[in-house]
Amino acid sequence: MAESVFTRDGDSYVPTRHARSPWSPDGLHGGPPAGLLARAIERFVDDREMQISRLTVDLFRVVPNVPLRTRVEVVRSGRRVLGVDAAVIAGGVEVIRASALLLRRSEAPVGGGVYPPPPGPEGYPSQPGIGRFPRVEPPPGTPLVRPHLLGFHTSVETRWVSRPDEQPPTTWVRIPMAFIEGEETTPLTRAAALADFGNALGNLAGVGRDLSYINADINLNLIREPVGEWLCVQIDHRDEAAGVGLVESIWYDERGRYGRVTQSRLANGR
Repeated sequence: MAESVFTRDGDSYVPTRHARSPWSPDGLHGGPPAGLLARAIERFVDDREMQISRLTVDLFRVVPNVPLRTRVEVVRSGRRVLGVDAAVIAGGVEVIRASALLLRRSEAPVGGGVYPPPPGPEGYPSQPGIGRFPRVEPPPGTPLVRPHLLGFHTSVETRWVSRPDEQPPTTWVRIPMAFIEGEETTPLTRAAALADFGNALGNLAGVGRDLSYINADINLNLIREPVGEWLCVQIDHRDEAAGVGLVESIWYDERGRYGRVTQSRLANGR
């Protein structure tokens, strides 16, 4: 069977090992459910001239590692502006929710700058996982503070542009497998699933690297859909006060900048 993040079972999506969280084998990483929501929304709307301009995913709780279903409803109907809500359901319980704003594309002349991408991805070495360095397994018998769990964070492929001592943290990343088994992954699904990694890279920016962070949401703003499998994330800014923070990341494809992600997050001592 070909590798994928989810398989299908009727109208349910069954997570594979590539969807799991770094915190527990019983939960999923935030990225795969966000990708499911984006996929559900674009299939529900089914109008290629309506573009998702903003996708907000509220991470209410850890999404369990069980078969999942999606639900979508229109909350604001219009010819040029459309608002929809979507949810992921596990065992009859809503576990994650998204709201999306869709705008109709037009031929109106617009201004604005051109934002070229960082170098790459060609010419940079690949490594597995979103971590800054490939993991080195400790010698047998070495006690572990926390088990190293495999999941979406270790299944993606990265090509780092920035050096370890260089700011801002910048890397190209791709999902090297089908998102849904037997389906071609859409640009929107790919962008939404990878958007959660801004929080992880935010830990490498600035001070406070001895902390870990839980992000409570994903706010993706798109000026267009990305092109190609390789997408680039670059941390733009991070701020924190009294343990409450915000990390902002800029996202590129090989043509240039296509969007920005902001994520609200809470600091935890390691």
